[in-house]
Amino acid sequence: RIGQRDAALYVARLQPGESVTLPDAPFVHLFVPVGSVELESAGALGEGDAARLSSGGARRVTAVESAEMLVWEMHASPG
Repeated sequence: RIGQRDAALYVARLQPGESVTLPDAPFVHLFVPVGSVELESAGALGEGDAARLSSGGARRVTAVESAEMLVWEMHASPG
């Protein structure tokens, strides 16, 4: 059971060169289980990498190779 009612989970599959914009939320967690992506203002993330963002505004994620992403959007502190 997840004790975070102010959270949403998104899943995306991107082909090389495709981009999506991460939600503009107080807390965002990005996980890349497959492939590699480029996270705007942060750099490359490969298979198994993750990034935790807080109050940074919406950012673009672009696939370097075919990739899958899991994105958690949270509007309350995860702790």
